[in-house]
Amino acid sequence: MKKITLKIPLIHILSIILFYILIKVSMETEIQGKNEFAELLYGMTFFMRHDIITLVFGVVLIIPFLLLILSLFKKRRDFIIGASFASLTSILLIIMIFYF
Repeated sequence: MKKITLKIPLIHILSIILFYILIKVSMETEIQGKNEFAELLYGMTFFMRHDIITLVFGVVLIIPFLLLILSLFKKRRDFIIGASFASLTSILLIIMIFYF
């Protein structure tokens, strides 16, 4: 049972890293050679223009918080640790996309 609970946060972290790389590559190709203000503006409007990416972003962020709530109700320590770790990586994803 412990192997399954450890794989879930690892799969989530790998999907977050892959999603982050894809977002950064697509943003960098669009803003190459522009000034810093245009780069900031494009980063803020990127998710408004790409519906599918916004949907994936929402799913990647919401799933660990739902798992955390479910694990708190079931009072399983291993699920609480795994879901907390996945939730923290989701918060880091938000910070990395908007500030780096």
